[in-house]
Amino acid sequence: MTQENESEISAPEPTVMPDASPGFRLAERVCYHVLELKGDDVVVLDLRGLSDVCDFFVVASGHADVQVKAIAKAVRNGLVAVDQSCSGSEGEGEGRWILLDFVDVVVHVFKPEVRDYYQLERLWSDAGSLVIDLEYLRSAGFADRHPDLVAADSVAPELSGPPATTE
Repeated sequence: MTQENESEISAPEPTVMPDASPGFRLAERVCYHVLELKGDDVVVLDLRGLSDVCDFFVVASGHADVQVKAIAKAVRNGLVAVDQSCSGSEGEGEGRWILLDFVDVVVHVFKPEVRDYYQLERLWSDAGSLVIDLEYLRSAGFADRHPDLVAADSVAPELSGPPATTE
């Protein structure tokens, strides 16, 4: 490779989350449904420019097989309600790690020890990441992008006070 060609190759432009892209909005919707069922450690990984498989991973934890299965079912049902069908899934029988493929967004719901073992966030450490929590769901930016979703207070009524200003 010549020096001239090397200068033409560059790393992809970093993206900033949150954004208004359809893929990110779908990832946010997934996070909403995960948090509805008290999922923990919800993270969106931005794989745009890093993977041809999908644009985003949503990674979350549930503390028991039953909770992991329930979270996956809630995500699937919540997205089917807005005409987003799951193109594939793995692990639904065991409930230790369930993968749901929504093309632009791939959802990984783990039991904590399985998540610690596979370390997807470390494997994809070049990806941008955004922690999604209950406070994020109360943000004005989230509400603007998802006016059809019920207020985050119905997900976590213990939260009170004015919405956060996170976009």
